[in-house]
Amino acid sequence: MCLTLDNAAAVFDHREPLPGRGYTRTRHPIGHLTPGDQWRPDPNQPPRTITATRRRHGRITLTDQTGVSYPYSAAALIPTAVPDPLRLTDSSQLDVA
Repeated sequence: MCLTLDNAAAVFDHREPLPGRGYTRTRHPIGHLTPGDQWRPDPNQPPRTITATRRRHGRITLTDQTGVSYPYSAAALIPTAVPDPLRLTDSSQLDVA
C-alpha cells in the first residue's frame, strides 16, 4: 500500500527542507508501510526510506536505506512522511541545445 494523506491516521504540518523536496508529517498504521515509503524513526529528524519490511510473531521490522532495522509492534501507529508530488516543468521552459 502506498502512503497518502487520505489513508493517514493523522496529518500534521508540511516541511520543505529543500526547495521542491517537501513532505507532510503524518502517522500511519505500520501495516500500511511497504518498501519505498518514508517514515520517521526519530520524529525530530528527516524521514528515512524503507528498503525492507519483515513481519514475524506480531512484530514488524522496518529497514532503512542505510541498513538499520527498527522493530515495532504489528499494531503500532508510527510517524511517517508523505512526500510532495513531483513538480513537472513546462517543456517550453527547457533550454535544449
